[in-house]
Amino acid sequence: MINNKAYIINSPLLIQSALRSKDLSYDPFIQDSSEKLFALADPATIKIFKIPGTLEKPALMDAFNREMHGSMLGEHLHKMNRVALLNLAASVNEIGEGFEAKSLYRWVRSVMTIATTDTLLGSHNPLKANPTLVDMLWDYEAGVTPLLMGIPKWWAPKGYEGRAAVQAALIKYYEAKYDEEPDVTEMTKMRAKLFRKYGITDAETARLEIGFIYAAVANAIPTCFWLLSFIASSPALTASVRDELMAITTINTLDSGKKEAVIDSSKFLSDCPAFVSAYRETLRRISSLVLFRRILQDTTVSEGNSRYLLKGGKDVVINVGGSHMNPGNWRGSDVAQFDAGRFLHEKVVEKERVPTKAYFPFGGGKHLCPGMHFALTEILGTSAPLVLGFDIKATDGTTLKVPKIGRSYFAEGVTKPTGEGLEMGAKFTKRKGWEGVTWRFSLA
Repeated sequence: MINNKAYIINSPLLIQSALRSKDLSYDPFIQDSSEKLFALADPATIKIFKIPGTLEKPALMDAFNREMHGSMLGEHLHKMNRVALLNLAASVNEIGEGFEAKSLYRWVRSVMTIATTDTLLGSHNPLKANPTLVDMLWDYEAGVTPLLMGIPKWWAPKGYEGRAAVQAALIKYYEAKYDEEPDVTEMTKMRAKLFRKYGITDAETARLEIGFIYAAVANAIPTCFWLLSFIASSPALTASVRDELMAITTINTLDSGKKEAVIDSSKFLSDCPAFVSAYRETLRRISSLVLFRRILQDTTVSEGNSRYLLKGGKDVVINVGGSHMNPGNWRGSDVAQFDAGRFLHEKVVEKERVPTKAYFPFGGGKHLCPGMHFALTEILGTSAPLVLGFDIKATDGTTLKVPKIGRSYFAEGVTKPTGEGLEMGAKFTKRKGWEGVTWRFSLA
């Protein structure tokens, strides 16, 4: 590839071997792309990222990777889930007896972007204070590929302008030290604290932060749209998911006489196999993820008795989307078809780890997505009350149809709806007996 060599890995066993290797790293790509993606203004920032670590003070990326995973576990994760579900329940409770979204995707995108950024940034969330920034953030998301390639501003003006607008708001946020407020998630606190410790300014921290917000919304929100579409398009799947959700939902009568439905989100994984299988199958079907790793020194990867030498300084390209769509890796129905029960027949390892040898929607190794547990709770939490409490139909009252799943851009992890899918509307009507019900989540 131009003046370097890249090894392309398609075999699931080789992918597993590569992701486990300590000699393959994503960090160099972060260092190489940060200036283009985030428009960093201080040359010292990239130098700080590249300073090698010592026993006393590890390299910034090593410290970052360790702290990032720690900030997304235990009580920290519990707090994130609680806040996100509180925000999502409030959004669902705002829906009247009948509601029509002109674009189902854009509606889901708006609701979940605010819920996610509120969770990350707390009560001073600039995107909630100025909702136009939500669209600006997604303009930046749509421009990530041209930005990454260094295409001039006049070829991708929305990406450049969206980035500038969101970063300007975030600079005010970090310079005011709003990240230190009690209602800000630990992951956000950790990043700012670590960057300051290593000498990165608040303004540069804010410029970098748009990347973390982008990562938090770019894949989870389209996944939720597709999951809702797949469920609503199948009466049989809708009925199965509703039966499971009813079993983990308690109906309370409030002092006002109104009814409240409380969903125990801690039981999604244990008590909702059809719902979780549909979620996992959605990830498999829409994944377009390609992982890049730099080979730090000569190393080998293996599958069974076969071993392959990878030369240091070269790159590795891991084709996750191809693995998900390779018929030889899966049992049952055609891999091009959505099979809601596919993961009911696979061996699923607890806590959303790899349930089959060919399934890598969250990457792996030390760069395993730290937000995968949060994503599951947020996506299922958004979908659950909508599926249980509403009939979701096309705007003409017919059964909703799943839009065509097209191709993805270079930097996208999942396929987003385009054309008719982007414009597809949906009508939400409260089911009989669920009129006037409000929603809440519990986290046992």
